[in-house]
Amino acid sequence: MIFGLIIGAAINGLIVGLIVMVASRILLKESPEFVDAFKACFYAAIAGTLAQFALGLALDPEAIWLPLLLSMVVSYAIYVISFQMIIGYTMGQAMAVAAVATAILFGLVFGIAFAIAFAAGLAGAA
Repeated sequence: MIFGLIIGAAINGLIVGLIVMVASRILLKESPEFVDAFKACFYAAIAGTLAQFALGLALDPEAIWLPLLLSMVVSYAIYVISFQMIIGYTMGQAMAVAAVATAILFGLVFGIAFAIAFAAGLAGAA
């Protein structure tokens, strides 16, 4: 379990670190060093996973939307704090970069899912 957490956080750090660099470039006209973006996302992924695990234990699993919403809010707050501590952003900069990076990430995930579903639909129609 610990090994999987570390591997998952490293993959998260690689992917989300690049997205944070893009979001920073869009908003602040300069991006952090990749090492700093990776470390911020790596540590935030570990802390976010542990927080989500604790929320999963503490909340009723029947009410799926409440734990999901709370885990998203907690993860966002952890990323903001991580960006402040590791990259050195102000609170406003960290909140903006985290919001834009989240929007880019969701756009990529939903875009890829839509492309796969569309391709599967075309393959099924043939």
